[in-house]
Amino acid sequence: MVFRQPALHRASGSVGYGPFPIRAARLLFSLLLLLGAIIVSIIALSKDHLACTPGARCVLTRATPSRTTGFPMSALRDARVDITRGSKGGSQGAVVLVLDGGHQLSLQKVSPERAAEVAAIVRAGIAGEQRIDVTLRGPWWIFPLAIGMLAMGLTMAYSSTKGLGRFHLEITRGGAALRARRFVLTIPVSSHEVSLEGVADVRVEGGTLGEMWLGKGEAPSPAGRIVLVDRSGAARPLTEAAFPGQAVHLRAAAELRELLGIERERHGVEEQLASLPLTRTPIGTRIAVAWAGMTVGALAGLGIFGLAGVALGLLSTSDPIETWSLAVGGGGGAIAGVALALYLTRSRPPR
Repeated sequence: MVFRQPALHRASGSVGYGPFPIRAARLLFSLLLLLGAIIVSIIALSKDHLACTPGARCVLTRATPSRTTGFPMSALRDARVDITRGSKGGSQGAVVLVLDGGHQLSLQKVSPERAAEVAAIVRAGIAGEQRIDVTLRGPWWIFPLAIGMLAMGLTMAYSSTKGLGRFHLEITRGGAALRARRFVLTIPVSSHEVSLEGVADVRVEGGTLGEMWLGKGEAPSPAGRIVLVDRSGAARPLTEAAFPGQAVHLRAAAELRELLGIERERHGVEEQLASLPLTRTPIGTRIAVAWAGMTVGALAGLGIFGLAGVALGLLSTSDPIETWSLAVGGGGGAIAGVALALYLTRSRPPR
């Protein structure tokens, strides 16, 4: 009697590999830099142009955001200069147009000398019923600062999100190959296959990421990649490059070993994964990060509040900062900044 050899069990299934960790605090700082670049650009490019025609209308055009206000020139009664002084002794002047009925329009803040010059031109035009044509520009010389903040924010964002995404590992061809498909923000970006022929082990090859903007004493981010090892000991890396994290690689390698029916071994990826401690942030660092979160959050909240107000036409770049706007924008941003800082520095499983 002839006995048939029982059919060999073919591995099948899939494993999620990722998402890979990012430098959340650095990414947050880069986003704040980008927000700051936008705010500085708006201030630098701000411009008010006032044109009045005797017997007709005055038209006030603001550049950031672009909007126009019109009123009869006969309604223009006076122009004065309001001086505001900063905490470091600096001062700015804002030309205020006084209209019928006590209505007022504040123009772009400039130097006190320029504000006085423009106010004199407006008053002379009113007295002599002459055409008025004046332009007030923001501090254009700070625009290079916005470019620098933009460049720094973009490079820092790239560095903090290096390796962003995840892989979907699927055993194909009846267990003969492993397909790795990479997704970034749910969008498939690449796909390749690695042969499973003769694979006897799955390991993790460790390393570090080459990063920009590392702080003093800050260690590079740990990284790794999954490596398939055949019976001869030859390695087949699953990916060309290493990706951020430690536990994420060990976890995927352990699941892949289980799918392939590879028995656990001493000091293998399963034991390495179990031995990883929780990621803890020292209390002193948490306090420092929370303080930074409060400060930066207040500035960011005030900036977002101001941008939203300007975009909706409720505020102007020449308007003074009111106490209620500080409380709403700055206070809300400070609370959100502290909450986010404490969340990012909590005790958490290793990634």
